[in-house]
Amino acid sequence: MNNQLDLDQARRLIVSHSPALAQEEIPLLAACGRICARSLTAPLAIPHFRQSAMDGFALRREECAEGRPLPIISEIAAGSTREHLVSPHTAIRIMTGGRVPDGCNQVIPFEECRESKGVLSEIQCPHRSHIRSVGTDVKKGHVIVTAGEVITPGHMHLAATAGAQSIRVHARPRAAIICTGSELVDANPLSGQVISGNRFLLAGLISQSGGLTSGAATVKDDIAAITSSLEELSNKADLVITTGGMGPGKYDLVSQAFDKIGVTIHYRVLRLRPGKATLFGTRNNTLFFGLPGPPPAVRLLFHELVHPALLALQGRTKPGPKSLRAELSEELAIKQKGLLNLKGGILTLANGRCQVRPAGRHEAASCIILVPAHRRRLKKGELVTIHLTEW
Repeated sequence: MNNQLDLDQARRLIVSHSPALAQEEIPLLAACGRICARSLTAPLAIPHFRQSAMDGFALRREECAEGRPLPIISEIAAGSTREHLVSPHTAIRIMTGGRVPDGCNQVIPFEECRESKGVLSEIQCPHRSHIRSVGTDVKKGHVIVTAGEVITPGHMHLAATAGAQSIRVHARPRAAIICTGSELVDANPLSGQVISGNRFLLAGLISQSGGLTSGAATVKDDIAAITSSLEELSNKADLVITTGGMGPGKYDLVSQAFDKIGVTIHYRVLRLRPGKATLFGTRNNTLFFGLPGPPPAVRLLFHELVHPALLALQGRTKPGPKSLRAELSEELAIKQKGLLNLKGGILTLANGRCQVRPAGRHEAASCIILVPAHRRRLKKGELVTIHLTEW
């Protein structure tokens, strides 16, 4: 076990212990935001029949040049499945999306010909056929969603149009939350007590990451109570997150509780602020994260360490954060250098450039600013590395 990992090393270690969960088949309607477990191919071509791209008349192109009037013998509406036979020197009225009859190789738009008393005349034969061939948009067997890809509404539309009704995904990870601290209560705080808000912060972050909250508990600073809660909640979870109890103080008991229930600890210290006093461990197939108590630290460390694990468990092939360079729109100062510092940031686009500033105390950060270990102050206008919080 290496007790002095940096952020990238810790993330790689976590992902290496986060194999994709079991696969399940779900209805296409429920697939948005899930991660595809097996590449989905098109059961049908799009379109799967020759389709008119215009309202007009279907006929043989070679008859356009003859200039002779063509009787209109029938009409094809969009959705019609009736077979239409076209004899030489005739035309059929057809609507956009209608199936072009065999033998026709041209659709003449209404505005490029003249119709009178059921006869078509003065035909202007266009350069385009205005017929969409079979497989113009998607060929049968074409990969619509690749394994490891997040399923979007666009994927769903294309898959449905190609005849798919379900898709195979990885199961959603179940995450348990344990907030430690004798000062924490669930409701009705007395003087000296505070409501445990990290439960709700983490539940929201877990949901945004595609996971499910399987249980949440607020536990006092008591080794027996923490151990009991860990045993109970970890039995129905793929991942356990604790907050608080991670420093060197008298009531920092989470590490001891992890040891008591047989968690293998992979690190206890990171070269990172916030998060120097944090840990990650595993027991069988369950992941355990010990995070500090302050909500800003919880949010930052969740995005950098827990979120990648949740994505990996769902089959995401590259669960690392998206990194960008952005220009600081105002000065950023930190209290202490020596470790990589994480700061919540607000990312904007101004004059075609990405700009970032530190997030205010109650602002929802849209990115994380990485302050290098050797710097205490970053100047306005400097280029800095940021990690997006939604990826």
